[in-house]
Amino acid sequence: MFDLVRRPNDTLGLSTFEEMDELFDNFWRSIGLPSRAFNLPSVDIYSQDDKHMVVEVQAPGFDTKDIELNVRNGVLEIRGQKSEKEEQKDGKRSYMVRESNTGFARRVVLPEGADADNISAELDKGLLKVSVPVVRPEAKKIEIKGGESVKTEKLAANA
Repeated sequence: MFDLVRRPNDTLGLSTFEEMDELFDNFWRSIGLPSRAFNLPSVDIYSQDDKHMVVEVQAPGFDTKDIELNVRNGVLEIRGQKSEKEEQKDGKRSYMVRESNTGFARRVVLPEGADADNISAELDKGLLKVSVPVVRPEAKKIEIKGGESVKTEKLAANA
């Protein structure tokens, strides 16, 4: 089960996500802003029946039109971007505009044998579930040939 997910390595040009999260957290703390306001959504990656890799992303408040999925060079890219604008006009002089922008981006390295053409995704109650089919070839059993070694002959002669 653990061999289903490859870890990013230097040849892909990606550093570990934990290092990047720590870097950003330290940056926000250094300028006096709380780092929790800038956390990425949680991502769960697990194997489903050893034939599918499932990636679940918490994306509350996002709609299907707000999320974009791409696969490039064996890496699944998940991006979400949402903008909201609320205007209130009271009489002739009062006017208020509230704007908010929320976004995230995550990358997941796909395992060897991932079928990028048949990836499916669904968004239900703020949970994005991406299912990646994985084709694994059958293991080939290799026969080990053995013969009488010199040591076993000596042991048999001494007995």
